[in-house]
Amino acid sequence: MPPIVCACCGQSFLPDPRVKNQTYCSTPACQAERRKRWRQTRPRSGEVYLDNKARAQRAWLDRNPDYWRNYRGTGKVTRKKQLTDSETISAPLSGLYRIEFIPNLGAAKSDEWIAKISPVCPHCPCKENECKDITRSTN
Repeated sequence: MPPIVCACCGQSFLPDPRVKNQTYCSTPACQAERRKRWRQTRPRSGEVYLDNKARAQRAWLDRNPDYWRNYRGTGKVTRKKQLTDSETISAPLSGLYRIEFIPNLGAAKSDEWIAKISPVCPHCPCKENECKDITRSTN
């Protein structure tokens, strides 16, 4: 196959014979640009894309009718309740706190974050500069 010019960077490259009408080279920046341009034009293709997406989601839901019932009953909601019930903080609102992110294992939403917030100085009511200086030196 003859080399072609990348639509993004303008460099010539040898296209992959398995990819019909390849116009972008394989560098990560050019592939990111290709995906970005595809996302920008996708809604313009409109009803056909959205109709296919809706039918695919409906077909999946028909094959997995108890998914949401099981998800809500034994999955994420129960896990969140366990996390909130397991530890309650009875510290004042003002003060110095540590935020610890907990891995989001098994949840359906991949962009969900779970955090544990705990006082830096739980046994000392002072919340003054000397405690803050100690925590800075230990970190």
